[in-house]
Amino acid sequence: MCVNRLFIGLLLLFFTVSLYGLSPDEIRCRLPEYKGKDLLWALGQLCVASQETGDFDEQWHSLDAYIREAHSQGNRHEESDARKMRMILFYNANQNDSVYRYARGDIDFMRSSKEWNSAYRVWSFLVNTYVYGDSVTIGLKEGERMYEDALNRKDDFGMGLAYFSMGNAYFNMNNMEEATGAYQKAIDLLMTQKPVPMELSNLFSSQCDVLEQTKDYDRLQQLTVQWKDYLKRMHKNWNIPEDYAGTTHMWAYYYIGCAQAALGKGQLDEAGKMLEQARTYILTEDDDTYHSWLYYDIRLHMLRGDYQEALAYSDRLMRMLEDLGDLAEQGRVKQQRAEILTSLGRDKEAAGLYREIIQMKDSINVHDTKSQLAEMNTIYGVEELKMKQAQQQMRSIIIIASIVVIALAVFLYFRIRSTRRLQAAHTKLEETHRQLLTAYDQLEETTTAKERIESDLRIARNIQMGMVPHTFPEREDVDLYASMTPAKEVGGDLYDYLVIGDKLFFCLGDVSGKGVPASLFMAMARNMFHVLAQQDLSPAEIATRLNNTLSEDNESSMFVTMFIGVVSLTTGHLDFCNAGHNPPVLMGQGKADFVEMIPNAPIGLWPGLDYEGEEIADITNRPLFIYTDGLNEAENCQQEQFTDERLLEILAQTPFESSEQTIELLKAEVEKHRDGAEPNDDLTMLCVKVIKV
Repeated sequence: MCVNRLFIGLLLLFFTVSLYGLSPDEIRCRLPEYKGKDLLWALGQLCVASQETGDFDEQWHSLDAYIREAHSQGNRHEESDARKMRMILFYNANQNDSVYRYARGDIDFMRSSKEWNSAYRVWSFLVNTYVYGDSVTIGLKEGERMYEDALNRKDDFGMGLAYFSMGNAYFNMNNMEEATGAYQKAIDLLMTQKPVPMELSNLFSSQCDVLEQTKDYDRLQQLTVQWKDYLKRMHKNWNIPEDYAGTTHMWAYYYIGCAQAALGKGQLDEAGKMLEQARTYILTEDDDTYHSWLYYDIRLHMLRGDYQEALAYSDRLMRMLEDLGDLAEQGRVKQQRAEILTSLGRDKEAAGLYREIIQMKDSINVHDTKSQLAEMNTIYGVEELKMKQAQQQMRSIIIIASIVVIALAVFLYFRIRSTRRLQAAHTKLEETHRQLLTAYDQLEETTTAKERIESDLRIARNIQMGMVPHTFPEREDVDLYASMTPAKEVGGDLYDYLVIGDKLFFCLGDVSGKGVPASLFMAMARNMFHVLAQQDLSPAEIATRLNNTLSEDNESSMFVTMFIGVVSLTTGHLDFCNAGHNPPVLMGQGKADFVEMIPNAPIGLWPGLDYEGEEIADITNRPLFIYTDGLNEAENCQQEQFTDERLLEILAQTPFESSEQTIELLKAEVEKHRDGAEPNDDLTMLCVKVIKV
């Protein structure tokens, strides 16, 4: 009885159903009758009606319409709720790509709106999508980040959901000790909430499965007491009658859990009563609740010695599960059936089932191994590149340090020899004097070399700064401005633009590392962008060709995150491709929001990738602001970062005068935040606004 998806049906009650019985098409026909809050209310009815149809596309489009209207009205609470409903829709429909695409933007929006419960719910959906999507380790790390965030805010609800999600990760890793600890912490935290959250139903079921696997039936029996208390409180808190159809499966799982505890402790009569009670709450034989009930009913017959009847029920359960494709569940049922056949003396059939179980486990293990390898590559791929760069830098430091030590040793050696010679024979004074003069000449040469290096770095900085444009179009239809400030003498950030006809091509990027190697890689990337833009290619084609070229013979393992865009100066239509870069900010009407984007890989890591582009229909009169992480991750002396939230707050609250004013304002705000601390990264910004003439 492993419940992998959160129960969320009752969460949709935030819409008041008063157009009940109308179809989505009928409600749409009546939408022109409504305006303002009434329109938002009517769109809510459309969402409810669409949910009743069960059509995924219908529900998605209805929720998107609600989100857009709530956004246009500035109703951040309703928009947060609708974004949460959209995420629930993706999650329950196993639309993992959509979860990955929208989750982080939704979380940031909800956090900025102080809708913390919604933010943590969406965050838990993201963690569980990783966990059940063969990225368990990534999911666990995401859950730990979620917990740290909630802990810093002292938010029990957020910490409870984080523990629940981490428990799911540990369960899938087969680490039952950590899983049961995380689940219990989640239960203790969430039971303090008023009203008690719906997620607790699945949480109790998950803890029940763990305690059964570890055969801790005493704790399982104690858990059922807390479980029943939760169900009673849930109906009271949410004002739901106990016979409400939407909660019957919760009671069914509760009584099945009671039966599991009784079966484990050998209390067969009690187990039978609990299973009979559970059956009264199961409304159909086509769902997981009935399958779970039948599995434990078969076990009860086995413990009573009714093997023929147990086998008949097993035949029925096998037929139900054969088309589901759940190898783990099929393996559990086949294991039970093999035990029945063995008890009936049908050893040959049982042996055949055991062979099937072994093959299924091998298949699952191979799948898990491949998933773990792919996951490790995802997690550590970029980190390995950073480690290689760090190792190269360390080797350089060791070589320089060795030279200094050798030079010091040589100096001391000659100094000691000269002292001994002075003591031994005054006649060798002139020779020693010549040696000192030689040492002085070497020191003078070293000083000259150091000054030459500093001069070369200044020249390199001037060359690098000369590569990026410092003059911008003086046109009535576009306002463009950019700025680049390296943290060291030379840096790895870049930006560029090119106007071809009525199209404006532009890019902004951040090369891994700093210093001369990063600046050389930056120069290659910038020059190639300029050449490819002149060929009138799309942003996705430019990114793909950049990646294929820069990833070839990339022995230094460097890469660049980059945002590439092309905007029509007549229509405001924006095509863009984001290659692992920070999301840009789109402003307008006193608002500033991150653009939701597809997570393409950085450029230069792996050859042969096809980058995916996206578009925005019209950004006319809506400034687009792009930046490197030297802005949002700028640190002061206490290592406190500037943060995404502060960036959005400044852009939303400051009236837009020009692209130059926006960038100079943020540059001043970063300097103010640093408060004298040295820059920890290059800072580059670009702002563009298409103006309707």
